[in-house]
Amino acid sequence: MSKVGFIAAIICAACLMIPFNGGGNTSGMSQDSHRLTPQEAIAAARLNAKPGSSFTVVREIVANADTRHIGDQALKKAQTDHIKLYKNGILADVLRNGGFVLAETEPRTNNVVALHLLSLGPDGVPKDSFDPCRGAIKLADAEELVKETTEFAEQLYSTPSTQILSLEGRFYGGNFPECGPSDECTLFAVPRSLLKLGVGQSEYREAVALYGAVDLSGFQYAVSMPSFAANPLVAIRAAADKWDALKAEFLRNNQMDPDFHFDLENIRSKEQLRERIDVLRRLDKFLEEALSNKVDPDLVKANISVATVPLGVDGNTRNGQVLYSSSMASLTVIYWQRLPSGGFAVHLISEAG
Repeated sequence: MSKVGFIAAIICAACLMIPFNGGGNTSGMSQDSHRLTPQEAIAAARLNAKPGSSFTVVREIVANADTRHIGDQALKKAQTDHIKLYKNGILADVLRNGGFVLAETEPRTNNVVALHLLSLGPDGVPKDSFDPCRGAIKLADAEELVKETTEFAEQLYSTPSTQILSLEGRFYGGNFPECGPSDECTLFAVPRSLLKLGVGQSEYREAVALYGAVDLSGFQYAVSMPSFAANPLVAIRAAADKWDALKAEFLRNNQMDPDFHFDLENIRSKEQLRERIDVLRRLDKFLEEALSNKVDPDLVKANISVATVPLGVDGNTRNGQVLYSSSMASLTVIYWQRLPSGGFAVHLISEAG
C-alpha cells in the first residue's frame, strides 16, 4: 500500500488507457455566447451511440465566471508547457462551458451501454467523450452511482488529513477494507498483519486513516494545479514529485533515515505501530501545512468539480458478489457494494487500469 506505488500504478495505467489528442490551440477561448442544451448534447452523443439507444441526463455541470477563467488558464497552461490534452480537452471545456453526463441505454433491457461526457469545444461545436460500460447495470443503478460517486469523491478530495477517519463510515460495514499479502492493498485498506498485533481497534484504524491521508495528499495537491483540467496525469506526476520533495524535507527536519518507509506492511509489533502512528501524525500535519499555504480555493473547487465527474460505470460479479465501479477523471476507481437496506457503500478505492 505504498504511496509511491499507488501513484506510480496510476501513472502507468493511465499511460495505457488515456487517449491523448494534440496540445490544442487555445485561440477563441472567450466565453461562448451559446450554452449547450440537453437536446443538443443528446444529438451529439447519438453520433457515437448504438442505433436505437435512449439517453438520460444523469448529471449537469454548470459553468460560471470563475470556472471559465480556470478552464482558460488550463488551456493556456497546456499551450505554454506543450501539454497534451486529456480526452481532447474535455475537462477544460466543461469548466469553460459546463456540460452534461448522459447515460446511453438499450431500451429493451434498460441496461446502460455507455456514459457520455459532453461540452462545447473552443469552436462552439459539441464535444463527446464516452466510455462503454462493462457488465449489466440498470439505468436506475447508474443514476444512483453517479450521484454517490460525485458526493463521495468531493468529500474524499476536500477532507483535511486531521479528519480523514470520518471517511471510514462511507465504507461497507462502516470499516475500512482489509488486505493480505497476496491482495492489492488499495487506498485505506488495513493490512491483516496489523490485526494480529493485539492492539486496540482504534489504533490500527487511526494508522490506516493517517497513512491513507498521506496517500491522498498527492491527489489533493494535484487538483490545486492549473494543469489539472488540461491533463490530470500531468498534474498527478507533478504532485508526486512535490510529495517526494516534501517527504525528504520532513525526514531531514526530523533527523530520520532518508530511505525511511512510511507504509504499514512492515509493522511487526505494538511498539512499532504506535511509533508509526506518531510519525504519520506529524507527517500529515506537515503536509497539510506545507500544501495549504499554496492553494487557491477557487482553483481547487473548480478542479474538484471535474475531478469527480464519473466517466464510466461498470457492474461485475466476483465470487458470487455483485460489485459496481465508477471511474473518474482523477484516475481513480471507486468500487461499490449494494447495502442490504438499499443504496451503495464504498467497497474499496483503487487506481485506474
